[in-house]
Amino acid sequence: MAGNNEGGGEKILSQNEVDTLLSAVKEGEVKTEQNAGNGGTLQSYDFRKQRKLVRARLPGLKIIHDRFQRSFRQTLSSLVRKNVVVETLQTEMFRYGEWISSLPVPSCLSIVRLSPLIGQSIIYMEPTFVYALIDSIFGGGRVNTSKSSEGDFTTIELKIIQKLVQYFATALEAAWSTIFELNFEFVRTETNPEYVSIVAPSDVIVVIDFGVTFEEVSSKMQMVIPLFALDPIKQLLSDHTFVEQSQPNPNWKIWIGQSLKGSKIGLGVNLGTAEVTLGDVLSLKRGDVIQLNEYVADPLMANLEGVAKYAVRMGISSGQQAVLIESIKQLRGQHSEEE
Repeated sequence: MAGNNEGGGEKILSQNEVDTLLSAVKEGEVKTEQNAGNGGTLQSYDFRKQRKLVRARLPGLKIIHDRFQRSFRQTLSSLVRKNVVVETLQTEMFRYGEWISSLPVPSCLSIVRLSPLIGQSIIYMEPTFVYALIDSIFGGGRVNTSKSSEGDFTTIELKIIQKLVQYFATALEAAWSTIFELNFEFVRTETNPEYVSIVAPSDVIVVIDFGVTFEEVSSKMQMVIPLFALDPIKQLLSDHTFVEQSQPNPNWKIWIGQSLKGSKIGLGVNLGTAEVTLGDVLSLKRGDVIQLNEYVADPLMANLEGVAKYAVRMGISSGQQAVLIESIKQLRGQHSEEE
């Protein structure tokens, strides 16, 4: 429709030419392409769903969970006295309604709070993993992976689940500690997904998949956190600078020293003390003199936040009362540190 003219610019059709071209297409005088591509190779996409990897956008989550899986693997191995493999599979986003509707009944959904983050989160464990773990804890032999998961968990099984969630939370708290202080609080365990509603169905959640393997059991655990709960610390999770270092940063001492130099502390001078009776106090009047226990020739002591530090003399400077420092008192341990 447009070509290059002699000056190298684009040739734009006039309105009359556009009207003529549209009329010719409508009447069939100008042929158009009927099949722009093979419809069989096209894939449908639901724009209402938001499912994508967040690892690249929040690299902090990967570092946290890599640290977590090592700690949790040791905990589970000690618990079942078998070699357990724990690995971080992927981190994705879902609509909450989409994720919760995909779970079987019964499911093992433990609701927790991540203080000080707002809202509630979910620790999900597949029933096959729960049954296999309980069998191993109580000394069962070869794990029966075909055990039926129909019906609710027993009281003993729920107690074991709660204990397992506590182990999970302890390992995750330690993994988060170098970035942000989180406190896990167990709320309850539900077996029916319909009774669990931590956010609206349309809200976006972050789902972290952990693969757990021991003996012939290969299962999955999931940590589900509402996306809005991570908003206050999203900058921390997007920053690469919090990675643990094997050696202390030499600049920290300088930064801390500079910050401390700007701190304000109280300096006071005690002129002296005197003991008087209640009768003397009641008889005091204007012009009376109270004799202190300090001699005029003796220096006064200046205190820093209540700690005696300087021997001073009273005087006047620029029309205001002032003190002249005569000597500095060495605090306990200060001399050895300066050496």
